[in-house]
Formats: sequence, structure tokens, C-alpha cells
Amino acid sequence: MNERLDHVQMVLFSPGISILDKLKVANTINDKLSGFFDGDPIILPIPEDAPPEFPRIQMNSKDGRYSLVVAKGRLDFIFRNKEDESEVLFPVPGVFEKFLTIFQYFKEDIHAQITRYAMVTNWIIELEKIPAAEFLLSKYVRSETPITKPYELELHYLNKESIAELKVNNWTRIKSTRKISEQEQNWFINLNMDINTLSETAYELNKESLLRFLEQGSDVMKETLESHLKVWRE
Repeated sequence: MNERLDHVQMVLFSPGISILDKLKVANTINDKLSGFFDGDPIILPIPEDAPPEFPRIQMNSKDGRYSLVVAKGRLDFIFRNKEDESEVLFPVPGVFEKFLTIFQYFKEDIHAQITRYAMVTNWIIELEKIPAAEFLLSKYVRSETPITKPYELELHYLNKESIAELKVNNWTRIKSTRKISEQEQNWFINLNMDINTLSETAYELNKESLLRFLEQGSDVMKETLESHLKVWRE
């Protein structure tokens, strides 16, 4: 059994990020990050009355590993692992520091109101001896349950808890999956973890609280991953 980090997504939610000069904002972000996003920024001509989730600015690194998407209602900073780089540490070195710099710029310079945080990680686990759907069935579903030889299987569960003194939803989603190039193979498990602060709870969010959320959330995700891997290896 081999596991690899597929991607990490960190999100800031806002009731409305107002940007007058999108190119200036993109250039300023890149200056603050010492030219980290070395691909050409994409400025999308989106009208102000467009849905808040539509991207206004997209920034990327040339190697395709990092991207920043700025919409009116949210900001997403994403790391994507490459197929030939399976040994990637989590937390990914340097990612939290960059995200904190972006947060501070939008909060202090753009004066955006940040109301919620989220962090999502996705992991791919490759099996060796049994198709993933049958494997998950054997590990999580009682033998008397009338499910036999499933082609795909998904398990979702939600924990309500506190992380870094913030009330959060902690979602774990486990599903069997296949590589596109191997349509008949079903030997991969996709494990997705999503920790997000509650929309109905108001907090005074700042750089220190965001760092605590990212660090403690990462610890919870690592513990969740290891707990499932332990069961799968038994």
C-alpha cells in the first residue's frame, strides 16, 4: 500500500472582496512573495454582478504546482503534487507562510472582510491485492449488509469539533477511484479531508488565528489519515 499527497487547498471566505485594479493587485501579491507566481496572471473580465464564486484573478507557478484564485466571495491557494514527486511532506514546506502573507495583504491593504477559513487535503492510496471498492467494503461495512461486489464505494462522515478555538466542520470522504488510463483497474482509494469554520459563528480572525488553524488542522488531518491507514494495513 502506497499513499501520496495529491493536493492541498487553503481558502479564505469573504462577503465581498472588492478589487478595482486587478492587475495591480496581482503584481503586488507577486512582489510580496518575491516573484513566486512566475506564470502570467490571468485577469478575467467578470462583471461586478456575476456570482461571487466566479474567479476574477488567477495566478500560477510555471511548474503547475501552485495556483491562487481570487473571486469576490473567496480566495483559494492550492498546491498540487506532481506524479513523479510522491514524497512530499505535509504540511508542504513554505506553503503556510505564503498563505499568511496573502491573507495579511487582503486584510490590511485591500481591507477585505475575512469571515471563514477552510483547509482541504486530498490523498491517493494505491492498493496491491484487491480492488478498492471491495477493499473498503471489507473494512467498513458489516458482512450481513446486502452490498455485494460494488463497482464503486464512497463513505462520508462529519465531525463537529473545535480547532484552534474555532468551531469547525470536519469532513472525511473516502471513495474508490480509477486511473483514467486504466479503466478496468479499481485499485486506488481517494481520501479527502475538509476542515472549515462554521458560517453561522462570527469570529475576530487574524494572522495568528489563521496560523493556529492551519497548524492544528494539519495535525488533525495527519491523525485521521494514520488512523485509517492503520485499519487498512491490518
